Amino acid sequence: MDYIKLLRIPNLVFIAAIQLLMYFCVLTPILGVYGLTPAMSVTELMLLVISSVLIAGGGYVINDYFDMKIDEINHPFTRVVGKTLTRHQAMVFYQVLSVMGTLTGLYLCFKAHSITYVFVYLMVLGLLWFYSSTYKRQLALGNFIVAFLAAMVPFIVGLFEIRFMDVNYTPSEDTRFIGNLVISWMGGFGICAFLWTFIREIVKDMEDEKGDRELECHTFPVVLGFARTKVVVFVSLAITLGICAYFTFYLIPFDDPFTYRYYILGIVIPSFFFVYILASAKKKADYKLASTVLKMIMVVGMLYAVVVTYEVNKYEKIVNGEESTEMTIE
Repeated sequence: MDYIKLLRIPNLVFIAAIQLLMYFCVLTPILGVYGLTPAMSVTELMLLVISSVLIAGGGYVINDYFDMKIDEINHPFTRVVGKTLTRHQAMVFYQVLSVMGTLTGLYLCFKAHSITYVFVYLMVLGLLWFYSSTYKRQLALGNFIVAFLAAMVPFIVGLFEIRFMDVNYTPSEDTRFIGNLVISWMGGFGICAFLWTFIREIVKDMEDEKGDRELECHTFPVVLGFARTKVVVFVSLAITLGICAYFTFYLIPFDDPFTYRYYILGIVIPSFFFVYILASAKKKADYKLASTVLKMIMVVGMLYAVVVTYEVNKYEKIVNGEESTEMTIE
């Protein structure tokens, strides 16, 4: 049970769910418009999910390993390393998870005939280690790394799909067009994951400011103070909402009001609620609530993948003459 506590099971489930959503709710219906099925099989997808979950789980373990002293201050009742598990046990657990995840990923790279993607896995392992040991204590750098890794969760599905397309199909103008389409969709979800995660990491730093200050971490609230950090968060939020609005109203090719309503009701209104909570936050519990609201917004954002399936199915019905409403997909 103590080992399971280190893994942040809800977060790992979220990672797996995102990649499954990208495959079944975005990739499959989009390719179906062109009479194709994903070049990456379901078996290969499961290898990707398993490797992602194992490596992420190892990242959580090594983070707690290096954060033992900070967690004594910030999370005295829930910490595991140094309390119910020794640091040695945590390190061995990290090594087992990371080795299993890496080997699974390397096998997937072998099936995809890609040496380049091996370096992607090695890069992720290195970032997780150095983030936990060093980078998270530096201003903005730690937040950026976590946000980048969050963006890789949906984006890597697209990377492997185009790689398997290169393996299974003869290169042509059509395959290049479809490959670019896949990267555009996965990249859009990845950019949104990056932006919202970056904001949430700053808010989490505000929640953990006491321990971070004690251990001389250079996070935003330690360096700038809470008032200025809130300004950073609000500016970042405004930029994020603007980028998401650009995607919603200009880039997403569905000429249908449902997407616009989804953005307003699922993203914008909860964001105003978040602003209210953070603006009036004074206690650790307030920042935790603000962080939770952000996580819910991220969940809603990723669930837009289900809307993609709905919109594509609607488009195909229109093409087949079953509906008369105009709609486009590019």
